[in-house]
Amino acid sequence: MMSTMNIQLNPQQKQAVMDTEGAILVIAGAGSGKTRVLTERICHLIEIGVSPYNILALTFTNKAANEMKERIEKALGPSQVWTSTFHSLCARILRIDIDRIGYNKDFSIYTEQESDRIVKRLLLDMPYIDAKKKPEFLWHISHAKTLALSPEDYYEEIRRDENDADDIRKIYAGYENELKRSNSLDYDDLLLKTVRLFEECPDVLAKYQRRFLYVHVDEFQDTNRLQYKIMKMIAQGSGNVFAVGDEDQSIYSWRGADIRNILDFEKDFKDAKVYKLEQNYRSTTSILNAANRVIKNNTARKDKTLWSDINDASSIEYYEAYSDRDEAEQVAKTIGRLVGLGSSYRDIAVLVRANSLTRLFEEEFNLHGIPYKVFGGFRFFERKEIKDALAYVRLAINPLDSDSLLRIINYPRRGLGDTTVRELIAAAARQARSVYSVLESGEGLSPSTARKLEPFRSIARDIIAACSTMKPTEFVQFAIRRSGIEDFLASSADAEDASRLENVQELVNAVSEFEKANPTLGISDFMQSVALVSDSDEMDDENYVTIATVHAVKGLEFDAVFIVGLEEGIFPTQRAITSGDIEEERRLMYVAIMRAKRKLFIVNSRSRYRFGKTEYYPKSRFVGEMTGVKQAMRYTNSGYGAQNDDRIKLGMSAGGAASVMKRNPFAASAQKKDNSEGVDFDKYVKNTVVEHNKFGIGMIVETSGDGEDKIASIAFKGLGVKRFALAIAAQYLKIIE
Repeated sequence: MMSTMNIQLNPQQKQAVMDTEGAILVIAGAGSGKTRVLTERICHLIEIGVSPYNILALTFTNKAANEMKERIEKALGPSQVWTSTFHSLCARILRIDIDRIGYNKDFSIYTEQESDRIVKRLLLDMPYIDAKKKPEFLWHISHAKTLALSPEDYYEEIRRDENDADDIRKIYAGYENELKRSNSLDYDDLLLKTVRLFEECPDVLAKYQRRFLYVHVDEFQDTNRLQYKIMKMIAQGSGNVFAVGDEDQSIYSWRGADIRNILDFEKDFKDAKVYKLEQNYRSTTSILNAANRVIKNNTARKDKTLWSDINDASSIEYYEAYSDRDEAEQVAKTIGRLVGLGSSYRDIAVLVRANSLTRLFEEEFNLHGIPYKVFGGFRFFERKEIKDALAYVRLAINPLDSDSLLRIINYPRRGLGDTTVRELIAAAARQARSVYSVLESGEGLSPSTARKLEPFRSIARDIIAACSTMKPTEFVQFAIRRSGIEDFLASSADAEDASRLENVQELVNAVSEFEKANPTLGISDFMQSVALVSDSDEMDDENYVTIATVHAVKGLEFDAVFIVGLEEGIFPTQRAITSGDIEEERRLMYVAIMRAKRKLFIVNSRSRYRFGKTEYYPKSRFVGEMTGVKQAMRYTNSGYGAQNDDRIKLGMSAGGAASVMKRNPFAASAQKKDNSEGVDFDKYVKNTVVEHNKFGIGMIVETSGDGEDKIASIAFKGLGVKRFALAIAAQYLKIIE
């Protein structure tokens, strides 16, 4: 018996799906239908009589987990298959049994921001340690936990190679003590404490081994050693593990992913069977050929060659810009050209190696009226006003959470000085108690300090009491009002606070949507989902160009992709070049290429303004690795004077160069929307106050050009200066008389 989907599988996919017992590794190249194979395999198990209750499916983003769940339910209807991320799985396991290893079940989950704040406070008490090394300490703490090493054990591991080994040990130990006192876990703890729970409480492990008789892992190349261990511990009960991944897309070593997990799978699981999926259903032949040429230069990989029957020998284009400004301008013009020819903004992505490269693209897109969103940087739930509001919620759920308390004790401002707060912290440290317990009891505080703290103590009591009696949306609304956040933002004369209030109201909407979708879950479940959100989870189907780091779009696909900043020292990074560890950078390039379905634009710049000066970079080695053929050269004028701008079609012979230039969107101006009819350009002069429908009130600080070519630089409070082509932007602007 097989589902409708199963009938559509190719022979290699079908073999993997039908093999249901034992350890199985599926090497699935990009775009080869791995999610389809994994979900179809789960459907097949259910169809042959396996209870959905006994099936576990793990992946790395909420978006991927939800997609997998939706596919299964579309084929078979609602089921009890447990689909989740590793961290969500561990959080749920710990919520049930973490008291067995000395924690309260209402623990908080700290994000990178909370971890950063703890280390920052520790460094204030250790002035002899260089505070500039905070990022280094945070990395070492995470690395130590991934290796499952205590502060003392980690010190022994690194003391011969690290001059700061003793400082690292002290900071790590202090950090762990702070988390324990606050009944809190960080991301790494979710994995580490689950392993500890399984090791110290074999009956708990046995419970999950009995339940999960078939374990499935997607994106297996991204697992770290702890995730791999959790998978193995659960799967030991039945021996049935189905791992799907691609070592060529292993790009997360910086956060602990270990490529050895997939390369050594057959050593760890004796009699394991391996299947390869090499037919790509996403990209054109020329895009695949370019990706294959790049990745074949790596040595740490399993041999495979992707192929496709989507034939198109002209889907890759190359542009060498004169400067980074030229680079951004040409990308913007090309996007305008693509949209003019029928593409949607949502089908286009601009990929960068580092967030620092996005600014000029944002400026040019504003200038050309191109809608966009930036991913891989600041997310909604990381905004200050959202973190402040959620800190009240976290404190209500877990009063031991000292970091949340200290974040909001004087926000909104209630007249508490640093001296008062330091006395509270010191009293808690002397008594080895949480900050809230000292706040509540007043023990160890001077009478004057206790009086000053009384207003906040009253707020905290009310919010904590309400948490257990109200529904999630009602409670969050109450917390925002009782804390004073709503009144503070609503009464502020600062225009930015009006925007912050809108964001806080959007938070209430998010809680409301969660409550409607999960009527049986509470506010602690919402907070857990927030703590585990990722960049791709915030991507939607609205019509905008995606500007993102390559890491942020892993697993996504777009009709047209621009890979920009392809210079030595940027992509690949200088660190990788210096260390000689270039293979992960090459895998990252491979992933970037494979996001493209129909059109791939490869872009580098001869000069780039960085660190306060113009620097010159050689072309990335990856550009040369992509071609595999002699490059056809053509000299053109880029608008900055005659430059040797190589505009080539990769994978073509030199004889095709002329026709290439004729079709190249880079070689044509973007089609400009004619919004200028009836616009009085003379009104847009220096010092004119205008209102933009997106950026608010601003003042024109500079103009250039005349008539339809007029450009205005407008300063917006809190946003800086943005440049606009008035022929495009006038429809969004209103002059304030």
